[in-house]
Amino acid sequence: MNYLIYHLRQILMLPVRLVTSPGEAIGNTWNESSRSKSMMLGMPALIVALLAGIAIAQVQYLSQASLEDTYNKRFQKASADLVQLSKELNRTQNVQSLSATGQKQAISDGDRAELARLQNAQKIYLDKLISLDPDNNEYRFELAKLVSPRDKAHAFSIIKELAPEEAPGYPLAHYVLAKHFFEEPARSQMELSGNLGIALKHIDHVLTRNDEDLELEAKLMKARILTRTQRYPEAYTLYEDLFEINPNYYRQMLDLNKQLGRTDRDQRLLDQAYISFEQLAAKPENQENDKRWIVVQTGIAKTLQQLKRFPEAEARLSQQIQKYAADVKGGPRRVFLERLMANTYIVWAGELASEKESYDGLDGELQQQLLSLYSKAYSNHSENVLVLQSLARLSLSTNPQIAEQARAIYDPNADFEAPSSVLNQLGNHALLNKRFAEAIQFYERARGKAPKDSAILNNLSYAYLVAEDDERNPERSLTLINQAIRNLPRGVSEEEVSKFLHTKGTALKQQERLHEALAVYEKALKARPMHADTLQSLIECYTGLNKQPPEQFIERLRQIESQGNFQPGQVTPGGTP
Repeated sequence: MNYLIYHLRQILMLPVRLVTSPGEAIGNTWNESSRSKSMMLGMPALIVALLAGIAIAQVQYLSQASLEDTYNKRFQKASADLVQLSKELNRTQNVQSLSATGQKQAISDGDRAELARLQNAQKIYLDKLISLDPDNNEYRFELAKLVSPRDKAHAFSIIKELAPEEAPGYPLAHYVLAKHFFEEPARSQMELSGNLGIALKHIDHVLTRNDEDLELEAKLMKARILTRTQRYPEAYTLYEDLFEINPNYYRQMLDLNKQLGRTDRDQRLLDQAYISFEQLAAKPENQENDKRWIVVQTGIAKTLQQLKRFPEAEARLSQQIQKYAADVKGGPRRVFLERLMANTYIVWAGELASEKESYDGLDGELQQQLLSLYSKAYSNHSENVLVLQSLARLSLSTNPQIAEQARAIYDPNADFEAPSSVLNQLGNHALLNKRFAEAIQFYERARGKAPKDSAILNNLSYAYLVAEDDERNPERSLTLINQAIRNLPRGVSEEEVSKFLHTKGTALKQQERLHEALAVYEKALKARPMHADTLQSLIECYTGLNKQPPEQFIERLRQIESQGNFQPGQVTPGGTP
């Protein structure tokens, strides 16, 4: 019992001992020596200094953290405001582009000033954030984006630091580099393969990080890289995953089916895409959002066109047009649907007759069907260039009834604002009928509207070469064809270039510059070795220079003539005799 009471007393005294023990220790130390006394006298100051140091460090840390948080919020707000303002301006311009004029409104000075203010605010806040936290990858990536328009080299160096080629780094930086190397022009096939290999490494680094925000974009980029490197089965598998989320990828899958020799899958794929678009159309969020609505409606119309279900597409679009015609606020959507309807009629007509065919070779009933479709397309979109071109062709038909009906809808001769492609069409028709002066007038008008259009320049150049004596002008022809060749788009085929070279060779030949003409004709012949008129012109140049033409050229021309396919001097539009 006494033992229990003793221990209970010890426990109760513990709090008292905790308070008195430091005092007793100090007292004992104080009594021991003067040195100890001095040390103990300085102890409070040391403790105060230590506590003050800790407090200052904590205040600085909290202050820096608070400051970083403040600037981060300001940076995010400026960025969000900039994005919102940009979206509003884009939406306004998109709505206006659906108007009758089809012109976008320019950004006002006030909006432009606000954009500049927000961009400047972004930079100020970002500079502060980087000074507070220089190792933050997100801030450095944003810096690269900001400096890119002014200093691409600096931006690129930042991105490469954030995303090393051989190891996973900042996902967004890897994505940017993958896109850069995918789109980088290459001077050789080896360089192209190298760029695509680097792009694939970077995009794989993105996918290994399991970044949900970037996963879809990264999968799409990888699918594009695999397609470019002809790894079609792997690309198709990725597109199947993407198709489940967005049926718009049916287009890429159709292309891959063709590459893989699996066009038997096309019908099922198109059916699935159409059903998916219809399901998306029923969702309220896709009805309310203009951008999503446009994507879904386009998807439905395009899949029905490819399925050749034209009457169904026509009926559906007609119903939608009536719906938005009755809606006071539905004007822009109605205009968009009318353009989709016009496109449907164009594709429908294309199924009946190729755009490259002459309508004169078609029977009257088929021409009447085409006229009906293009008439309805014109009523939905009177400014569509393809519609105007087709109606112009029908207005030139040798069938007087068809020609009269077409001109009643659209008379290209009476259209002083006719597009360059329509004027080019009229020039081609006049040239085929050997009305050279008239052809030159149409081509000159077309050139005035499209001064860098290579096809128009080539046609006009050729017209000056085959015109009657008073209109013929080989010097002007050479000037025009040189302009046409300079303006040829990148990627044009060698066979197409050969047509332009033939025109240039003829312009030189008519000026008696036979050595130059010979070199140009020989270059043209490489892409079209059995082109009769080029062979004939080459032989004439050799003869004019008192040289024996190569036997191979003579033999090729004999072979063509024996088949009855060559009529020397035959005139065709496009500078391709």
